[in-house]
Amino acid sequence: MDTHLPSILCVDDDPAVLDLLKEYFTLQGFVVLTATNGVEAFLQVKQWMPRAVVMDLFMPRLGGIGALGRIKALNPGIAVILVSGMGNALDLVTEAGLSVAGALAKPLDLNKLSETLARVGIMAPLALVAGNGPVPARPVRAKVLVVDDELEMRKLVTEHLQDKGYEVLEAADGEEALARLPEYQPHIVLLDLMMQGIGGMETLRRIKAMQPEICVIMVTAIEEIESAQTALGLGASDYVTKPFSLQYLDSVLEVHLLMDRINPDSK
Repeated sequence: MDTHLPSILCVDDDPAVLDLLKEYFTLQGFVVLTATNGVEAFLQVKQWMPRAVVMDLFMPRLGGIGALGRIKALNPGIAVILVSGMGNALDLVTEAGLSVAGALAKPLDLNKLSETLARVGIMAPLALVAGNGPVPARPVRAKVLVVDDELEMRKLVTEHLQDKGYEVLEAADGEEALARLPEYQPHIVLLDLMMQGIGGMETLRRIKAMQPEICVIMVTAIEEIESAQTALGLGASDYVTKPFSLQYLDSVLEVHLLMDRINPDSK
């Protein structure tokens, strides 16, 4: 991961909240890390040292207070914002002898969340912030392999990315993707998780065995988030959940072009 890009860790055991935060911050240009419990959160901070953590107070496995204590011991200066459905979150943290940058109640006010981050000096990257104009087009865009057994979805994504200037190749299943991979040499693979045949997870394993450096972004339904997170452990760079907006997909690809330092002229 490119440490020059600001990163945020979002921690919540509610998939809908986690997906909301992931999309919101990705659209602003942040590198977004995710975790669904306190143990995962601590490990993510230890490995990647994000600039900020947005964390639910009540979670399984270690929990918010326990995770906060360990995260602060590891990195005392990290900005942590608590989110909770209960109004006494800040009191509980204070009683535990800990401090945070802020505490927000659910349902989340995303504008207040951004304001809280801004108060501690964490601003969205100007190149990708909505309202500051489009990101300057690259002279050469990356090569993307779109793998999905749903024809309508595959065509929609392919046509959109071609309109954005990407070079795009389609594959209707995992077997076709693996057959096309050596000759096409894509920079990014958009890989559907649930497909007929060998399936997205096994396709991911084989892609990473063939070409470990390829950026693979899993495409999954909201109810399959746990499997998508398993895919991250197998080498996937990210995942997007259906249904997603094409603007969000643009932001995810743009972030990974920067984060993984993908050079479209390299292949």
